[in-house]
Amino acid sequence: MLMWKLLKKNLSLPQLAGYVFAGFVGLSIILFGIQFYADTKPLYSSNDSFLNPDFLVINKKVSTLSNLSLSSTTFSEKDIADIKKQPFVKKTGFFTSSKFGIRASVASSTFGRFYTEMFFEAVPDDFIDVQSEDWTWKDEQNYIPIIIPRTYLTLYNFGFAKSQGLPQISENLVEKVKLAVTIYGNGKSKNFDARIAGFSDKLNTILAPETFLKWANIEFGNDNTSMPSRILVETYNPGDPLITKYFGEKNYEIADYRGNTGKAAYFMRLVIITVLTIGLIITLLAISLMLLSISLLIYKNKEKLENLILLGYSRAAVAKPYKILGLSLTGIIFLLAFTVVLIFRNFYIEKISVLFDNAEIDSSVMLTFSAGFVILSIICLINVLWIRKKINETAK
Repeated sequence: MLMWKLLKKNLSLPQLAGYVFAGFVGLSIILFGIQFYADTKPLYSSNDSFLNPDFLVINKKVSTLSNLSLSSTTFSEKDIADIKKQPFVKKTGFFTSSKFGIRASVASSTFGRFYTEMFFEAVPDDFIDVQSEDWTWKDEQNYIPIIIPRTYLTLYNFGFAKSQGLPQISENLVEKVKLAVTIYGNGKSKNFDARIAGFSDKLNTILAPETFLKWANIEFGNDNTSMPSRILVETYNPGDPLITKYFGEKNYEIADYRGNTGKAAYFMRLVIITVLTIGLIITLLAISLMLLSISLLIYKNKEKLENLILLGYSRAAVAKPYKILGLSLTGIIFLLAFTVVLIFRNFYIEKISVLFDNAEIDSSVMLTFSAGFVILSIICLINVLWIRKKINETAK
């Protein structure tokens, strides 16, 4: 009780208020950045997200020389190696094309059976923007999952169906339609069942599993061409100006290049990193202010503390009020910051739900609470060690 009375006389309320305010602002920014990242993570990690690391589809331009077979539209090993070494390239993938004939049919109770010739292509699974449990194929499996561009269905519903007076169809209905697929080549053929496993927003082609296409090309393929005619390129920053400069100089085409979208995604990630950095800097400044305040407080009470130690009080007992003060103020900062984050979270979750109809925000606040608790523990440890150091110096 005596030490508390001595401590109160030299307390600087403006200094302590400054520490609480600075710590509150810094910790709030850090916790808000962590919670916002956790809540919007589906926008980054889901394959169909515009914030997902973007990729480009590259092909060589078809020219008159290509028609005369004087110029190839496939990429050589040298071309591929040159693309891979560019600073904006994160990884690459290749389109695998079907080298055999494909005939598909579907039965309709109203219009009878439709037949069409078609093609398949395949890309590595890392580049597919559709998540489906059916997207697998094993040797001799009689079922083929297919992914088609979402624009195909849009064109049918709002173009062909409207003009011909046909009914519009939903994605769920299309995915239930069973297709009969016959592949043929090398003097043999085989029948398969197929269904549409999903709709792609980024790949404008008809996709089949890569494992199936590699097997089918060996069994039914009639073309030994192995070099790709289209390349997938994942970039670090889709808005990098080097992208258009490099591919323009090479006379390559970038299919459906969304540079502005890439810039927006890159800017969004950069903003979150910047916010976390600013919060960390403010928090460090707040800790420095707290340590300075404690040092000044101990200095003002130096003579009294020396006398208490000479009277037989242990250094731990003398340091205890300062430790309790530091821990209490830090705990208040954490509670205030966490409360403010929860308030703002309720606000922006509503806005995100309006902007992104398919946004699935199912994260909890446990990550933010745990991160705050870890930061709180580190700050408390720093305070305790600093107080112990200053008391020992005073005792000497």
